[in-house]
Amino acid sequence: MENTFEQSADAQKIFQSMDFYAKYPNFRFFTGKKVYELHEQVRKFLHTKAASADEQQNFHGNFIWKLKKYYGTSFQKEAVALINANIKEFNLSDKDKLGYFNYLLSTKVYPHFYNSFFQKLADVDFAKKENKLQAQHIFHKMKTILVQKRKKKSEYTDLFQKFEPFMQNVAEQSGLVSYKMLGEYAEVYFGAAMYSAYKEVSMKPLLSLMQRTTAMQAKQMPQLFEQQATSSQQSQIDKKAAYLLLKAYHDFSLQNEKELRANLNYHHAITSMFCDVVQNFDYSANDVKNLRKALGSLHGGGAMQARLYESGLIIQRAYNQSHPRGVSVRNRTVQAAFKDGGRWD
Repeated sequence: MENTFEQSADAQKIFQSMDFYAKYPNFRFFTGKKVYELHEQVRKFLHTKAASADEQQNFHGNFIWKLKKYYGTSFQKEAVALINANIKEFNLSDKDKLGYFNYLLSTKVYPHFYNSFFQKLADVDFAKKENKLQAQHIFHKMKTILVQKRKKKSEYTDLFQKFEPFMQNVAEQSGLVSYKMLGEYAEVYFGAAMYSAYKEVSMKPLLSLMQRTTAMQAKQMPQLFEQQATSSQQSQIDKKAAYLLLKAYHDFSLQNEKELRANLNYHHAITSMFCDVVQNFDYSANDVKNLRKALGSLHGGGAMQARLYESGLIIQRAYNQSHPRGVSVRNRTVQAAFKDGGRWD
């Protein structure tokens, strides 16, 4: 295939200019009017009329890949600025989006790109097998980076905001997931919520994953609870996954009690998600009783354990409010202890 990008006069002019400025940084040639001229050249190039959408994606993809040669030079800031200033103009293929995302995470320059550029790179069709496999690789890279930043709260939250669109899209589109993958997502989202003391982090991706586990799809879900027959109209969820996730919340909270003691947003985000679970999915009173066991007993624990027990009560009340007659889905009478948020232990 003919390389129309290399033959483009506009592209050649842009990179000839950048090569020159990068070669003589100490002379400060790239100032004032020269900055404006280069940005205009790039904007003009990105609006070049192409014969097809594929050709335009080829142009734009080649452009961002060629910029990477400047990330290790004194012209790094200006090269990144050319992308940040033209984010809306880029039309990139899924291959280039995933490839560039993966590449950036292997460099030290990725924090300098705007969140909106990461959002652009996250806009991928993850239902395709090849995209899903690469997405899992990128997710584990992001998780490793976040773990390394745990002692630097502001950096952690900044990076999570860059990565969140990608993780959310993967969770919603990637098809079936294992319990292990759900646990890894939970670790990232719990960590983000812990460090976002003044902003609630959405747990929606975790809810999406609980609805599409491999065990659930294969109809091999362990019968953890004594389930009553449920209405076919009710949404289905992997109840073992929900139990494991609530247990992970319990364990994470106790392990990080000092940091989470006053973080009400963290507790509210997770508790409210489980309120939605018991209200909107196929849960019976007995299911809720067993689900709450993941949060432990009120007895013998400290302040955090009492807080977790309270989360269980809130989840119980949410279920009771959605079943005001105190009956199960098969119209069986619920024991009195469950009608008014009573004790289960």
